[in-house]
Amino acid sequence: MPPQDALVEESDVPGAVVTAAGVETATAVRLERLRASAVGAGLDAFLATGDESIAYLTGFRPLQLERLFAVAVMANGEGAIVVPRLDLGQLDDAPDELAKVAYEASSDGLPELAVVLSGAHRIGVEEDHLIYARAAALREHGFDVVPAGHLIAALRWRKDDLEIAKISAACELVEQTLARMFAELRPGAVEREVNAQVESLLREHGASAAHPLILFGENAANPHGQPSLRELRRGDVVCADLSACLDGYWGDLTRCATVGPASEWAHEAWQLVRDAQWAAIDACRTGNAARAVDAAQRSLVESRPDLGACLHGAGHAIGLAVHEPPFLVPRTETALEEGMIFTIEPGIYQAGTGGIRLEDDVLVTVSGPEVLSSHAVDLVQLEA
Repeated sequence: MPPQDALVEESDVPGAVVTAAGVETATAVRLERLRASAVGAGLDAFLATGDESIAYLTGFRPLQLERLFAVAVMANGEGAIVVPRLDLGQLDDAPDELAKVAYEASSDGLPELAVVLSGAHRIGVEEDHLIYARAAALREHGFDVVPAGHLIAALRWRKDDLEIAKISAACELVEQTLARMFAELRPGAVEREVNAQVESLLREHGASAAHPLILFGENAANPHGQPSLRELRRGDVVCADLSACLDGYWGDLTRCATVGPASEWAHEAWQLVRDAQWAAIDACRTGNAARAVDAAQRSLVESRPDLGACLHGAGHAIGLAVHEPPFLVPRTETALEEGMIFTIEPGIYQAGTGGIRLEDDVLVTVSGPEVLSSHAVDLVQLEA
């Protein structure tokens, strides 16, 4: 793998350096918007318990194990973050709008949360994150607990300037890591070892988490296949899907290469997938339904069954989580809005041969789609 100084540092990316004051301002705005949404939905309070949502509202991302973490946003203008005492020291930069409430190891945090929520009755919760036992306990305290995760999801869909800068920085790191990996990759390399080396490289350059998925030859016919002990051989297609979390936000890109000249299948599959991606990117416009983006790529990929199968949708939103809603699949009617960021990743897969996928991260703007990474136009050819 390349030396550490071969990759871009976070400070080299325009807009990537954000002051604490900027973060504090952003979280204050988000808290107020969530409060307004809760009031509009007839709620007395909203309770955020998912780690991404807590990070979105406070800048603090908890390690979610068995302990309760929650942010309560009250309709009356008050609010609090409830954490185990062992995590209280991590809240120095939490927004001043939130009271800090810590509970001892002798408590499960629910009595303290009930005190924070006192005076409220109808509580909106993230139904995908609040476990049943805790919801039941809140009801025993007299609260009317209702599903309302869509309120914070809708806020998180639209990225602000701070978030766009962070996602762009993550894309920069991933893209340059891909380029360095391809520059070093040679026949005889082992899938599992290459994945481990790339993950280590991403972490060395600031990624707090990384998910490389680099597959060779026929293994790439499974979009979510597991890296094995297979060695790289002449004639193989390499499908390299890398995602990394930098300063809390994810970048997710996929590039493909051939070892030596591309086969007829690889060449035609690449051209098809590239055209499908262009069509899907062009469909990333405000007002379009998410399913329309998928339809734009699916109609092309499915037109060539001789090259393989279309096994997944066009992509997904990305941000504090590597996979976020809305998802670009046939069932999603959600209209695209300014500030949404999606992966656009059409692919085609032929069992026994391989898979070709091309993925970039795309920002929806009022003037049209903006690709946050360098849009690949050529299939990489590696030395054989």
